[in-house]
Amino acid sequence: MIFHVDANSFYASCESLFRPDLAGKPIVVLSNNDGIVIALNAAAKEAGFRRGDAWFKISAECAQKNVTVFSSNYTLYADISARIVAIYNRLCPEVEVYSIDESFLYYPDWNCPDYAGIAHHLRNTVLREIGIPVSVGIAPTRTLAKVCNKLAKSAGGVFSAEQVDMDRELARIPVGDVWGIGWSKKKTLERLGIRTALDLKRCPLHVAKKHLTITGLRTVQELGGVPANERIEAEKNRNICASKSFAEPVCTLAELEEAAAA
Repeated sequence: MIFHVDANSFYASCESLFRPDLAGKPIVVLSNNDGIVIALNAAAKEAGFRRGDAWFKISAECAQKNVTVFSSNYTLYADISARIVAIYNRLCPEVEVYSIDESFLYYPDWNCPDYAGIAHHLRNTVLREIGIPVSVGIAPTRTLAKVCNKLAKSAGGVFSAEQVDMDRELARIPVGDVWGIGWSKKKTLERLGIRTALDLKRCPLHVAKKHLTITGLRTVQELGGVPANERIEAEKNRNICASKSFAEPVCTLAELEEAAAA
């Protein structure tokens, strides 16, 4: 079984760790040069702000609505991300770090497992030890796990595909919101009459391959519960070395200095 774990409003949550007085208040995080909004919490979204807003356009409105604004601190975010991943590695046998705030956790297909209970324990552990809220989507494929994660954000933080009618849930999701379906693919699918995630799941594989290439074919398979997307393997560390060898054996410091200077 696959867990997709996503830290909620990660950058904003990291900043609020050191400002408990900001709990429940709107927070906005700006890009390196304070040009645009790159992250914000739920309260800021409710106040009408969106990711990508230009700071010079919204600065006055932020002050009017008492929004706390931070410049991005990627060193802090990377450190907290590493601490969260350490918990994942402690509680799961196989972890794939997908981004700074997202990971896929792979659990064996145990007999009669309480995957939802495991997810709640994972979520509570991260919140207790780090202070960052996370959402967990549980499904047999990566694409469905991503879908479940979106649903988890409004369902108490955990959502399992095994405990609901997924076709009913997929019918409510616009096809453009499916992982891997971009704007251009969305237009193509809509011309074919495919407007929801359920429509895409029911799309014949040869049609998906023709119009969406092999990536779209895999997405259709994954929506149907068939694992098709390959995991991202962590790159192995590589070393670069500059060395020098000598024609004759070097036994003394004087000989070494002479040979190295040659």
